[in-house]
Amino acid sequence: MKRLLLVDDDKLEFMFVNFLLKDRYNDGFELGYASSISDAQDYLSKQGVDYILLDDKLGNGITSAESIPQLQKRAFNVPIVVISKDINGPHLRDRRRMGTNKVVDKFKLKNALADGLLD
Repeated sequence: MKRLLLVDDDKLEFMFVNFLLKDRYNDGFELGYASSISDAQDYLSKQGVDYILLDDKLGNGITSAESIPQLQKRAFNVPIVVISKDINGPHLRDRRRMGTNKVVDKFKLKNALADGLLD
């Protein structure tokens, strides 16, 4: 069973991602949700995950480049997949430096999951 954490300030995204994961993995996953980095850190201190799905832009203009180091403190070596509607944004160009495994276009997430993004 895959254990995932979605970090996104929009609860509707949680429902959407949950639907996409159910379509791909049936019941072979557990999806947690955090609406902020501090909520994500609390979640990660209580339980481990196999993947973190991180919205590129959280509330107050916080980008994934700022969020990733904070998440890595609690989830060292957990793959982080950034979901962005602007995958060519300047702050996303050097993914390796950011410490993320992949940046996925928000509008192509279903295809990325179907193609084995989390396999």
